[in-house]
Amino acid sequence: MQYIFFALITGSTLALAAVGFALVRQTEGFLNIAHGQFMLLGAFVAHTLATTYGLNLGLAIAITVPLIGLAGLATAWLVFFPLRDKGLLAQFFSSVGVAFIVYGIVSALWSGRAIKVFPITSDFSIAMPGFSATAIELGIVIGAWLAVLSLHLFLAHTRVGTSIRAIAGNAELARARGINVRLAIGSVWFVGTALAGLSGILIGLIGGVGIELGWHYILIILAVAVLGGLRTLYGVLIGGLLVGAVIELSTLVVPSKYGVLIAFGLIVVTLLVKPEGIVSVSKRKEASA
Repeated sequence: MQYIFFALITGSTLALAAVGFALVRQTEGFLNIAHGQFMLLGAFVAHTLATTYGLNLGLAIAITVPLIGLAGLATAWLVFFPLRDKGLLAQFFSSVGVAFIVYGIVSALWSGRAIKVFPITSDFSIAMPGFSATAIELGIVIGAWLAVLSLHLFLAHTRVGTSIRAIAGNAELARARGINVRLAIGSVWFVGTALAGLSGILIGLIGGVGIELGWHYILIILAVAVLGGLRTLYGVLIGGLLVGAVIELSTLVVPSKYGVLIAFGLIVVTLLVKPEGIVSVSKRKEASA
């Protein structure tokens, strides 16, 4: 039971990070490698607000998440939107450059490579035979899935969300029908990057924030997104949970340092059998969503 709970924690944070990544991929068409560095930026900004400025942790998170969303939106306007006519490869390689720039900014502003631990004052916990959970661990799971639920409601029940789904299905058709593409794409960047910032914070709450967080997680996020199927956000959620389960449950038989290796091995095998991912959606269905 304890390992299953740990798998849920890891899977929830991975799913949250990957769904923001996949949202940008579905609408913009390229893999945004800078996504991992916005996770790093979110974690460090929240940590600074909670430690240096002494803000309540919840308030620090509430301030940081939209700030990171705005940073992602500004980056898209300055870098990615002007490159649309240059093709997807230009945007992809530019995202690598943005990743290094954000990493350099974080390294300069927050010097040192020591792990930075969030100030956690709650001592609430649940303990029973074979299972225990702290308030932070429960909060991570609840927070991650509340964010996912909010994203679902936004995409399914708002005008902007409907526009985003239409653009993901067929951008040219959406534009021909008079959909405000600029507003929809801007919303995608804000929401997707905000989710990256939130996932970085949640990961930091588990064991602290390290300067290599972004580089470490971007490959796992990419693997989760590909495993789940880049055409469906719900498949990405399932992929995150599966990878989290493999990473945590594999520690029952091998040292924890091999968990990610086993997860990647499983992903390779799965994609050899089902290249479109574990959940595939036809273009026709997606366009009519």
